Amino acid sequence: MAETFSLAVGDTAPSIQAVLRDSVGDGVDLTDADVQFQMRQPRGGDVLIDKPADVIDATAGVARYNWNASDTNELGRYRAEFVVTYKSGAVETFPNVGAHDIVITR
Repeated sequence: MAETFSLAVGDTAPSIQAVLRDSVGDGVDLTDADVQFQMRQPRGGDVLIDKPADVIDATAGVARYNWNASDTNELGRYRAEFVVTYKSGAVETFPNVGAHDIVITR
């Protein structure tokens, strides 16, 4: 499920962490998968961040992205997703419906 995540300009904490869930709500298996964190401007705008995320618990589907100060230097509202490339080469985006809402404030 998508959530709203708020940071102030220049913040690098807290990290954004999510359980990447399948259609029945179980965490997907991220063993041997690559996970990217992507943040973009709303309504299909430009991708501003496309960087590797850390897999915290592969069998439970937990991934985390640690912010850099340059990631949060612009006020605004953004959309974020975790993009998984499985060992088979298949690609899946999480959350499956919607996106995480990122709000960067003063």
